[in-house]
Amino acid sequence: MSSPFQSCAAHARALSLASTEQAQWEVISGLLKEAFGYALFTSLLYLEEHRLMKRLHTSDESISPLGGFKATGAGPWSRRVLEQGQFYIASNENDVRTVFSEASLLIDRGLHSAFNIPVRHGGRVIGSLNLLSHRHAYDQVDQDLATVIAGICAPVFLQAVSAAQAAVADVDRSQLDSV
Repeated sequence: MSSPFQSCAAHARALSLASTEQAQWEVISGLLKEAFGYALFTSLLYLEEHRLMKRLHTSDESISPLGGFKATGAGPWSRRVLEQGQFYIASNENDVRTVFSEASLLIDRGLHSAFNIPVRHGGRVIGSLNLLSHRHAYDQVDQDLATVIAGICAPVFLQAVSAAQAAVADVDRSQLDSV
């Protein structure tokens, strides 16, 4: 049986060889599934200067569609994950309700807990890896391992910045959900 370090190293090698965006997200999805498990995985690019997030990947578009933007606000999730760069762990339905605008949809799908991992580069948060699963799935999660994985994933987020920056001009903020 391999250690978490060996698994991360194998996935980091695979990610460095992935030649398409789809292949990169497949590697990241596999790494997160192996390390923490999930029923839903999404990733959000954070454009701090615009206070917007863009969904880069989802494991289930019927719950979390790709593309589009979401406004960030002064709520507890935005402060904790995007501004402070700290993990967010929701243990149960009540926790999910306090943070996510789409909480009822998530809960109806059996997604009662969440683990949100900030991705940093240059001292700033540039995105978030978001895992959702059954009740209390992430209560004892290895946060050091999550930090290493976020670092491995940072280049994939950086690649997405310029395309997202170009799309910001067309965003109608009045139509956006907020966190």
